[in-house]
Amino acid sequence: MTTANLKRQNFNVTPEEEAELNRLRETLAAPNIKEALLRATRVLLTLTQEIQEGRRLYSADRNGKETRLLLPDIEYTQGQVWTYLTSRPHSWKRQLYVKGRRLTAANVWYDMLANRMTLQEAAENWELPLEAIEEIVRYCETHRDLIAMEADEEKYFLQEKGVRLTLRSNA
Repeated sequence: MTTANLKRQNFNVTPEEEAELNRLRETLAAPNIKEALLRATRVLLTLTQEIQEGRRLYSADRNGKETRLLLPDIEYTQGQVWTYLTSRPHSWKRQLYVKGRRLTAANVWYDMLANRMTLQEAAENWELPLEAIEEIVRYCETHRDLIAMEADEEKYFLQEKGVRLTLRSNA
C-alpha cells in the first residue's frame, strides 16, 4: 500500500483511556495499540453481525451453566423504529425513554405491574396515549434482559453510595 492511500488518525486519550488501551493490547497480545484496536473492531463487527442475524451469545461456567451475554450497545434497539420511545445519552443506561420526558420505559412498565394497571389505566395515570403504553409494554417485554441488567446496576450504584434498599410489601 502506498502512503497516498493511508490516512492518519489522531485522537486524544485520558490516562485512564490509555491504560484501557494498553490492557486491550496486552489481552489481545497485539504488538501495538493500532493492531489491538483493529482486532477488537473485527471481533465487535463479528458479534454485531451474529446479533443482527438473530443469534444470542452465551457464556458457560465450569459446570456448564449458561448465562446470556448482553451487549446493549449493539442489541438494544435491533433496528426497531419506535414512535413514542427514544434513546438518551447516558453513561451506562441503554434502555429507551418516553419521548419528551425524563422517564424510562421501564419506570412506566414496572409501575403498571406493581399497581396491576390495565393499559388504559396506565395511559390515564401517565397522561400518555394508549398507543404509547402499548409500545412501552412491547418494548419492555422484548428487552427484559437489558432492563433487568440495568436495574441490578442501579441497585449496585445505590448500595455503593450507602443507600439501604428494602423491599416493601403491598399488604
